[in-house]
Amino acid sequence: MNNSITLTTILMKQNLLSFLVLFLVILAGCSADEQTELTTDRPETYPNAHLLVTADDLQEELTGDNPPLLIDARDEIQDSVIAGAVHFPAVSSLIDPDHPIEYYLTGPDRFGELMRGLGLDNDSRVVIYDTGNALSAARLFYALDYYGFSNASVLNGGIQAWQEQGYPLAEEPAEPGPGTFTVNLKEGLSCDFEYVMAASQAADKVIVDTRSEAEYSGEDERAEKSGHIPNAVHLEWSSVLESDGIPYFRPASDIQEMYTSVGITPDKEVIPHCHTNVRGSHTYFTLRLMGYDSVRPYEGSWADYGNREEATVSR
Repeated sequence: MNNSITLTTILMKQNLLSFLVLFLVILAGCSADEQTELTTDRPETYPNAHLLVTADDLQEELTGDNPPLLIDARDEIQDSVIAGAVHFPAVSSLIDPDHPIEYYLTGPDRFGELMRGLGLDNDSRVVIYDTGNALSAARLFYALDYYGFSNASVLNGGIQAWQEQGYPLAEEPAEPGPGTFTVNLKEGLSCDFEYVMAASQAADKVIVDTRSEAEYSGEDERAEKSGHIPNAVHLEWSSVLESDGIPYFRPASDIQEMYTSVGITPDKEVIPHCHTNVRGSHTYFTLRLMGYDSVRPYEGSWADYGNREEATVSR
């Protein structure tokens, strides 16, 4: 009888121990899940990650059933292009030669004509690339956004990233077919001198000078006046790119930290500019990538502001 009771007691204790072990395992798993959830909430991925594709992403799209319209935005293609790409030297081709402000973006009629010549339709899917720093690609990206086309992405690292992966190249660009693109101008994606003057005193707006430190301080003089717009913060366009090797975009958390440190926060309307809004367009793209939904570049930039007699300048 006593032996039976002792055996029963031992078995009960073993079952209780097994239950406690199982409970601790489950508890640890829940804690790990909570930790993972907290970790993934951090800004390690870009809020609008679809705007920036990798070489692997692009290769998959190009070999799929509906390949994108691939645009090489470099001024010169040198000796090779990504196989299937059409060539459009974005920075030089998008200049309005008749506009009084230097290097100003071409107007809607000519832009529509240029894009139709590349084979663009309103329902196309577009991927743009350049040498790697996305400067030319972002200029075209901004122009497309401004004129009402919203399904474009940029290749992270440009042709350098593509070559690094050993994907196919061609000696000559593809011949584009005719497109049917029609312009739908988004006036809220640009602003002028008067708007910027008012914005420089507004608490709900932040003007971002993307030029070099020397231009911002006034040491590098490129217009009648040198310096910067009053209250404009400075963040050079290239600071969001890796400085060594292929110029990939830096991690989202790094970029957001830089933005926050100078007051570029999502609760404000952001007004990027440079000298001709080419570098400003790069910052426009980066802001869009980071999920900022109120971005209004100053297209005239310092080529306009720095040559106006009535402009107020800080140094």
